[in-house]
Amino acid sequence: MSENHEGFCVKSFKYRIPETNVPPTEDFDFAEALESVYPLLETVFSYLNYQELKICCQVKKSWEEVAETVLSRRTTPSWFTCYKVRGRRKNKGHVFKHSTNLNNSNVGTAIILYDYCMIKLHEYICLHTDNFDLSRKTVPEYLEEEIIPQNTDYCVLSCAKVVSCFEAPKEQRSSPSCDIIVGLIIPKIPNVRTAMFHYKVNKKDATEIGQYVRENDQVKCLLMFSTRNLNKSAYNGLLTILIPECFAQMVAVGGGIIMGTKTFQHVKPTKRVYSSSDIFCIAFIQDRSIAANFNAYSYVILGDDLTKEDFTKELQKFRSNIKLREKSVAFRICCSAKVGAEEETALVNKVFPNIPVLGFNAGGELGWNCFSNTMKDGGEDGIHPKKRIKQKYPSVYQQWSTVLVILTWS
Repeated sequence: MSENHEGFCVKSFKYRIPETNVPPTEDFDFAEALESVYPLLETVFSYLNYQELKICCQVKKSWEEVAETVLSRRTTPSWFTCYKVRGRRKNKGHVFKHSTNLNNSNVGTAIILYDYCMIKLHEYICLHTDNFDLSRKTVPEYLEEEIIPQNTDYCVLSCAKVVSCFEAPKEQRSSPSCDIIVGLIIPKIPNVRTAMFHYKVNKKDATEIGQYVRENDQVKCLLMFSTRNLNKSAYNGLLTILIPECFAQMVAVGGGIIMGTKTFQHVKPTKRVYSSSDIFCIAFIQDRSIAANFNAYSYVILGDDLTKEDFTKELQKFRSNIKLREKSVAFRICCSAKVGAEEETALVNKVFPNIPVLGFNAGGELGWNCFSNTMKDGGEDGIHPKKRIKQKYPSVYQQWSTVLVILTWS
């Protein structure tokens, strides 16, 4: 994969049933083989659902350990990244990495970013297997056959620059590199639903959005993406439909102006033409009548001349005001004109270790502060809830800023 769009070659990592080498003997004992032939027990467990695995946990200690391992893979976010490593004299090549639980997750939705200067969706990927078989796939074909399970909604967003961080600091790249295409796969979160849809600004009609966000739904987090700078009323029109004004600061909001959006959905396969004035939305929704161990936070860090120390202090301030659960993911949207922005993602990773960070540069940032989930009985920061009724929507369009959004659940 290169700037000249010549395509690239990668190895297939699609999950395949491992060989177990079960001896074909007359006195074969399946129960004994489950214990003695690796990885037969794990392979069988990979086909069981949640309730079945919980029952297996009660059989014996060895089964419990394997079942818990399978469950952990399914409930943990997974990721992949393809980046180009640059040397002093020439390009060193392309590196493809992924989390160990990719293809094992209980996939809820997937968000994929790519650098529009580095690759095009219609380009071909050369795919080779351990058997030296070669095939040619377009980017969407490759994603659906190798990474994204069938009947899963996912989006592919074109950005000016992709800067993500999925690994621990000690495992991060030491050589200069640039992300080409990255993806964050979020597992199904209990009692939380994800909806992807386009909002037609000129139409100003909530009827179609009602197909995705129902009357009893509460939007906990809203990610918005547009391909050009829209006026304030365009964003506020969408916010008015999805978020009651008095609860605005209780909803995490983030997003930005990017190069393009493409959705691959099975919910509504009807082909539609979207204009540059449409807003693409990813909403994380909870039914008001059902409790969920889920929180969403957002924070806007203003300023284009912050030192590393200043930026880290802002991150620590954010971290001290929120409560993280067992699993978390983060989104970072940064002004493309900021100085020193390349190091921000690594700083985020240090303050929020072990949390995958999906990040990109934008031509304008969208978001506002939301620490609502740290509210006490008296309200956030001591503000009484009744006083919130007088509040209006915070400013959602930002400049010279970095917007962070964190989803966390258990």
